[in-house]
Amino acid sequence: MRKVSLFLGLALFALAGSARAQDESAPAGAPPALDGNGAPIAGPPEVAPISAPAAAAAPDSKMQVGLNLLPMLLGKTKSDLGNVDMKMAYGVGLSFGYAVIPGLIVGVAPQALFNVKGKDGGDAAKAYDLLARVAYIYTVAPKIGLYAEVLPGYSIVAPPSGSSAKGFVIAGGVGGMMDITDQMFVNLGVGYQYGLEKSSGFKANLSYLRIALGAGMKF
Repeated sequence: MRKVSLFLGLALFALAGSARAQDESAPAGAPPALDGNGAPIAGPPEVAPISAPAAAAAPDSKMQVGLNLLPMLLGKTKSDLGNVDMKMAYGVGLSFGYAVIPGLIVGVAPQALFNVKGKDGGDAAKAYDLLARVAYIYTVAPKIGLYAEVLPGYSIVAPPSGSSAKGFVIAGGVGGMMDITDQMFVNLGVGYQYGLEKSSGFKANLSYLRIALGAGMKF
C-alpha cells in the first residue's frame, strides 16, 4: 500500500510539472491568465514609443531685392510750348521690399533712365527717379503670382547742359512673377509713369509707357 501511494505521488508531481511547462511556453495569442475569481490578470502597462520631434517649418521670406530692365515707350512731354513725342528711353531699376503682411510689399524702387529726348532730335537727357513702392501679390498657382504696384516719388531730369527739371512723379502697373527656386524669382510687368518736372518756371509733364523685366531674390 505504501508503494502504491508513493507511485501516485510521483505521477501527480510529474503531471504538475508538465502543465507548468506548457503554460510558460504558451503562444503570444493564447488567452490571458485568470485569477481565482475568473478575472483576467493584467500584465505590465505598455510603454508608448517616443517619437522624434517634428522638424520646424522654414520661416516665410520677408525681404525682396530685385533688378529690372526698363524699356520706356510712347513717351510724351506736355509743356507750355506744346506736346512733343519722345524716343524710346531705356533704364535700370532696383527694388528693395519688405512683406508687412502676407502679399503686401512696401519698399523703395529707385531707377535711372537714359536717352530721354524728343523724336525731333537734340541731345539726350537722363532722368533719376527716387520712388517708393507699394505692391500687392496675389498667388494664383504654386510659385506663380500676379501683382499690382504703385510707385510715387520725386524725379530729376538732367539735360546735357543747363539746369535740371525736378518735380513729383508717380508710376503704377500690373504684372506677374514666378519663383524659379525657393529664393529666386523672375517678373514681367507693364505700367504708366507721369511726371510734373519743371525748371525756372518752365513746366514739362514727362510720361512713358513703362515695361519692367527683371529678376530678384527673397530672404
